[in-house]
Amino acid sequence: MHVLKRSEFGNPILRAKAKKVPLKFIGTRAFNTLVADTVYTMRRANGVGLAAPQIGKSMRLAVLETRPTKTRPNLERSGVVVIVNPRIVHRSKALQKEWEGCLSFSDIRGQVPRAKTVVVEYYDECGEKVTAAAQGLWASIFQHEIDHLDGIGFMDRVDTKSFMTLREYKKKFLKK
Repeated sequence: MHVLKRSEFGNPILRAKAKKVPLKFIGTRAFNTLVADTVYTMRRANGVGLAAPQIGKSMRLAVLETRPTKTRPNLERSGVVVIVNPRIVHRSKALQKEWEGCLSFSDIRGQVPRAKTVVVEYYDECGEKVTAAAQGLWASIFQHEIDHLDGIGFMDRVDTKSFMTLREYKKKFLKK
């Protein structure tokens, strides 16, 4: 597996709507390698999600996974979720604010108001169509990564009064 080069804030690919993935691409060696390298890159960067535009690919593909990270040491482990051509089909009117960061804008954190629950339709890594309901942190992760596929960054949605550097976030929330 390889760590892929990440696109950083300011790269035009992060502001463009990603192209749909042809379903015949799912399951190919190239697809499986891309997914494995994307997961590996996400883990090495201590993220909980990574979308294809963040690695320079205009594709509606993202990987998500919760596990303990440097900024969220108490997260429970989940399996990797691969989402291809996802779309949110329902958002709750009730909102929550989660602290978010971004692997393309790595030294900033902020609270982002997002729907508490979402229902997402997507294809998984086997090409099976999935409809999944997510709530809490998972709902935020789905929304954050799908935003990337639509050319929207978390800084477009953040409560700007909560913006802070990663160093300040760690001092405030990760006291030993």
